[in-house]
Amino acid sequence: MHARLLRSASLLMLPLAALAAAAPAQAEILNTPRLTGIDNFRDIAGTTSAYGTAHDGVMRGGVFYRSNALTPTASDLATLNGLGISHVFDLRTPTEITGTPDTLPAGAVYENVNIVGSSNVNLSLTSAAASRQMMQDMNRAFVTDASQRAQYRHLFEELAAADDAALFHCTAGKDRTGWTAAMLQSIAGVDSATILQDYLATNAYTAERTAATLAQLNALSPTFAAIYQPLLGVEASYLQAGLDQLQASYGSVENYLTQGLGLDQETLYVLRGKLVRFNSLPGQAGFARNAAAGAGLLAALQDSELSGRYSAYNYYLQSAIDAGTLGGVESRVGGQIHADAGSYLLREAGQIDDAIAPYASGRELKDGETRLWMTALASYLGTDSRDGVASSNEHAQGTLIGATHRFSDNLSARVGAGYSWGSLGSAGADADADLALLTLGARWAPDDLSQGLYADLRLDAGWIDYDGKRDLGNGLGTAKGDSNGSFYAATGLLGYRLHAGGLDLEPSIGLRSARVKLDDFHEKGSDLALDVDGTDRSLNSALLGLDIGLANQSLGNWTLAPGVSLGYERFLNDPQVVSNASLEGFEVEQVSAFDSHHLVKAGLKLTATRDALTLGAEVKALSGEDSHGVAGNLSASLAF
Repeated sequence: MHARLLRSASLLMLPLAALAAAAPAQAEILNTPRLTGIDNFRDIAGTTSAYGTAHDGVMRGGVFYRSNALTPTASDLATLNGLGISHVFDLRTPTEITGTPDTLPAGAVYENVNIVGSSNVNLSLTSAAASRQMMQDMNRAFVTDASQRAQYRHLFEELAAADDAALFHCTAGKDRTGWTAAMLQSIAGVDSATILQDYLATNAYTAERTAATLAQLNALSPTFAAIYQPLLGVEASYLQAGLDQLQASYGSVENYLTQGLGLDQETLYVLRGKLVRFNSLPGQAGFARNAAAGAGLLAALQDSELSGRYSAYNYYLQSAIDAGTLGGVESRVGGQIHADAGSYLLREAGQIDDAIAPYASGRELKDGETRLWMTALASYLGTDSRDGVASSNEHAQGTLIGATHRFSDNLSARVGAGYSWGSLGSAGADADADLALLTLGARWAPDDLSQGLYADLRLDAGWIDYDGKRDLGNGLGTAKGDSNGSFYAATGLLGYRLHAGGLDLEPSIGLRSARVKLDDFHEKGSDLALDVDGTDRSLNSALLGLDIGLANQSLGNWTLAPGVSLGYERFLNDPQVVSNASLEGFEVEQVSAFDSHHLVKAGLKLTATRDALTLGAEVKALSGEDSHGVAGNLSASLAF
């Protein structure tokens, strides 16, 4: 009978409302059901509201439940079945289990983790002080006893591995269970006063049953009741004795968990990921644009399957919380490189124009004559970082081959094909955006192609091969993805060619429209690999140009024609490209680094002609609002 009475819980009537007062204002309201047959059943996240934690966190409800022995009524069992409890960890001895076996929720996996093993409980007590001493010694043994530490290690590892909600309990749900809850709350970052308050809540939850037990004891012997009363509930000194021993033996809770129990850091981080949702991440309030979107995604993923699991993301995030910095991942996680690639491809039509320009007119040809040409192109454009958008750099090189034919005094046409290799870098990522191209064009002049007014039209179509690789750092691996797409562009120009003051002047004005389509794709290789939405975007621009041909010079059998080229491109719609992606159902948006509404070009060019052979070279400086670069091409042609 004595052993049965010892399973009863508390005497002290601690109002539950007092516990709620410790919860932060933004904490989740907990609606944990009260059970008739399991009176000490509760959520370790809090009594009425979830507890706040260090680092602006709040404990999650519905993750870990604690209780006394599972003796539910029919109504209780129906309630338990609705809580999604997948595992039940019974901390009792085999003798206790035999006396009061558990009735499990439907589908729950049962495991006995016998904390105290074969330790004998001294029931030959002669005073209330002796009873208190025994309870204090029990809590100290959770720290000093090697076999109990081993059992706690196993319990915490199993709690970390549980897929869904888990429940742990002993007989009264107050000592072994109370220590377990206190350690979990410490892992979560709950302050010590709140942990103690939660520990003492047993006395409120089981007050009715404890009062009935004391009444029975008093009926037997008031002296006996006074001696055993301290065993029925919990007192602050019980938990404090264990914590004092922990401090003396290991110096901190963390050392007890890692050195005493032998838990690794990853397991502690999994438990904290299960237990806590952080309202804000380190530095999050100060981030802008892409970095803010990336930090928002990292925060949202706390509610995904990656959180509270043995995942690279969970380890990274919990480490970042401890370190007080996201380590730059906020700038890399959103995939800015994909937006940068779209922006680069939309502006690629301008580079194609520059490469074809020396052979666009056909004015140097005779009627019926054809020129075969080849040009190699290269460019670099760098864009500075700003307002949460990482800097970017673009490199391109390629080759075009084609032919220009002059049909008459006032009409020529051209056709070309080629390949451009584009490489980009931004926010810790690299991408290849390669373009296979076919181009067609024609020029018409009312009088003569060699002088006066003319109109020029060019159409381009291409196939895009895209490969992206993002090194996320911080143990998060490398996310890789590839896609294909199409490219279209149309350019129309009106120009005028005249000779004045020993110079050939050719001003022009025009419009260009480019369109890029990339298919959706899925990255692989990292917990933070994205599902990237396809791109379907157009960019329209107005063009101004001025070509200045200087006086020709002779060098042996060669005729040298130096010149200057000036160009201005004004984008008529937003030049910044937006990429959209998702991860675990959460959306993230990124914008390209290039956001200049204009691009200025200034260059020097030189052609050398000998009979039917012409060689050419040009180099240009490029400048936008936050972008600067250089471009150039080398060409060779043969007329026949």
